[in-house]
Amino acid sequence: MPLHPDVADLISLLTNWQKENGVPARTGQNFPEQRHWGRVQFPLKKTIETRPGVTFERSALATRGGERPVRIYRVDHKVDLPTVVFVHGGGYAVGSLDDVHHEALRLAAALPANLVSISYRLAPENPWPAGVDDGEDIIEAIAAGAIPGLKRTQIAFGGISAGAGLVAAVTQRLLAKGNSPLSILFLMSPWLDLTQTLPSTHIYGKGHILERTTLDLFIEAYRGKDGSVDHPELSPARHPLSANWPATIILSAECDPLADDAAIFSRRLSEADIPRVWRVACGMPHAFHAWVGQLPSASTETEWMDAHLRNWFANGSL
Repeated sequence: MPLHPDVADLISLLTNWQKENGVPARTGQNFPEQRHWGRVQFPLKKTIETRPGVTFERSALATRGGERPVRIYRVDHKVDLPTVVFVHGGGYAVGSLDDVHHEALRLAAALPANLVSISYRLAPENPWPAGVDDGEDIIEAIAAGAIPGLKRTQIAFGGISAGAGLVAAVTQRLLAKGNSPLSILFLMSPWLDLTQTLPSTHIYGKGHILERTTLDLFIEAYRGKDGSVDHPELSPARHPLSANWPATIILSAECDPLADDAAIFSRRLSEADIPRVWRVACGMPHAFHAWVGQLPSASTETEWMDAHLRNWFANGSL
């Protein structure tokens, strides 16, 4: 299916903005420069930065790598809410709590839920396994009561792109320990195979916002000197899942170099007989949900995911 007309307009908007502002190609930028231009570009997303009844506070949680900033979102006048932990994307090398502030607000309001948006050390300064270490420590801290007023069991854990990959890696570790507090995962445009061998990386790897050449940069930064791209924590879609894997919601995009990551991971879930639902957003690019201000049709897709999370919280079924 071709790109949705709204997406074609968005690509034109981004192309013109980059030319007008003299933004170099990503392959010509170092990672501090990529982070800078990401912040400069952010207003183009036309995000909603407040939600009625949702407040947030900045905090930090201790990890083996030092304190990590988090943001805690609470829904006013609500009690006994589920706990959601949310992980930003950015190829493990860019991205921040600011980037997903609007999505964290939306999720907290729509579910409703108390939500913790977490940060993690970024590559190349801190390659794998630093980010997974941080995510593991933060989940365990929340489950141990580090944030007052949150439910400490049956936690929903989700993320975007590389954040979804980190969710899968942290889940592996917690299950291996036998004391996982996780109830359900939600994976948005997930990056779950770093080998760059799946067909979608070639079909959609140029001209669809996320470029294959950009993925190559992220992979080399994240894997560092010690990481094999086939390692289960880097490419979980390439490995079988345990039978006690949490129920999983996948929301992927059709016109995404990572489209096949979602397809392969859905098959892994099926092979392990894990409760799961998977939706492909037709004509949409990678991380389309971050651009809902420019892509009104994207709201239908996020509402689908929200509805399944609400069903799970209400009755334990998808």
